[in-house]
Amino acid sequence: MAKFAAKTYLTPILLLTVLAISAGLFAACAEPEPVTEAEAAEIKSALDGRSFRQFDAGVDDSPRRGVIIDFFDGVEVWAQYAEGDYAVDEWRIYAPDYRIEKSGDLSDITIYMENPRSERILTEPCEDCVPMEGFSISIRDALDEDDIRFRLNDPDGVLPSPFPVFTSWTRFDEDEYFE
Repeated sequence: MAKFAAKTYLTPILLLTVLAISAGLFAACAEPEPVTEAEAAEIKSALDGRSFRQFDAGVDDSPRRGVIIDFFDGVEVWAQYAEGDYAVDEWRIYAPDYRIEKSGDLSDITIYMENPRSERILTEPCEDCVPMEGFSISIRDALDEDDIRFRLNDPDGVLPSPFPVFTSWTRFDEDEYFE
């Protein structure tokens, strides 16, 4: 009798578990859709005036690659390769504005730069020398001030070194900005 009771309760629990996993997978694979004007305003307000940094191997290591994502007057992604105290290679991608898409709720968003510009600062300066097709920035928990994470997406492989592409969610340190 005990085996029968266990089977009777196990089946609904198993069914609920499968349904919960399926719902989670469906939400994760949801097609991106534009955010509403109110959602865009909320996200831009949460990001405005913030700066995030990531260094590989570390901020004081040599050699190192650094990436900064700034949200001042639009969005800017800056990358640098340095050896010791000297920058060897430096690039910047920036845009005065960006559009936002979400997958499901606002916990996972992707931003696309509008009218992006690129600039090589070191070693041989140039402007608009990086094609920007396909480049985007994915942000997880943009509205959670303490747990924001990023992915830099370059599906066509157009970003030059030292731009790293973060294919998994990466926590960037937030910088204080001093004028």
